[in-house]
Amino acid sequence: MENILAYAPILIVVLMFFIQYRIFATPEQLEKKHREILDDVSSKYVQYPAYKEFKGQVVTELEDVKKGINEIKSFLMEGNH
Repeated sequence: MENILAYAPILIVVLMFFIQYRIFATPEQLEKKHREILDDVSSKYVQYPAYKEFKGQVVTELEDVKKGINEIKSFLMEGNH
């Protein structure tokens, strides 16, 4: 008991530090933060399947543009003005 009384002021200061700086979180606080993170991520990032579909569309359109540029170059080089 004497050991506990000797360290009681230090324990109180440490506990107050933990409480003041919110070192520990309750499950409710963790769940709230989890929801905030999910909402933030869903508003800023796209899901992977949508990304893959968009990427496929972009690649297809770039191939079409490249084909068109090659046709224009061929036409100009042949001199069929």
